[in-house]
Amino acid sequence: MDLPSYRHWQAQAPDTRPDLHLADGFLAGAVVSLEPMPDNHWVDAIMGPLSTQTVSRDLIETRARKELLSRLVQARAHMATPDPRYAPILAVRADGEFDLTAWSSGFYEAIADDLDMWQYLLAGQREGGLLALLGSHSVGEMGEAARRYIASHPEAQTLSEVAKRSWEVLSRLLCTMYEKRSQIIEGETPAAGQSAAYRAGS
Repeated sequence: MDLPSYRHWQAQAPDTRPDLHLADGFLAGAVVSLEPMPDNHWVDAIMGPLSTQTVSRDLIETRARKELLSRLVQARAHMATPDPRYAPILAVRADGEFDLTAWSSGFYEAIADDLDMWQYLLAGQREGGLLALLGSHSVGEMGEAARRYIASHPEAQTLSEVAKRSWEVLSRLLCTMYEKRSQIIEGETPAAGQSAAYRAGS
């Protein structure tokens, strides 16, 4: 899915507006966030509140917001399917390999407040390790901590290779997170009680 209006809007101020890959990662994080928020809340976090003047003129910003909202709805629908269909919008390096830096940074920014809970929910599961390896692509403290962990691990070389291919498991990881998120938010399983107890004890 391409977002031409968002690309246009971002290109008007590239130094201050999130690029498409970071924004897409942020929206994916919004979908699995454990804090229920209206979709517009997440778009506002990326673009800022939409002014009445902008709405009335239907400028590029308005169309860009509509594209982000559509992408958010699409991502949610694709993560909700039993057969993983979600595909991230990733940057591509000169050598043809995917660069997860921006996407992962946006994703971790969106789930930052839930990170401890996700580590708890995914503890002992393959997805917990995959989430940590995905973090090694992020900028900032989270990325640095993940990279230090990999470097100090007895199987550092193997983990490093798996981390480089994180994009291959993104869809399944996010589908698992969305399923757990739905169980907690909608109270479908006892996980809801575990989540409440964990938060109360933290």
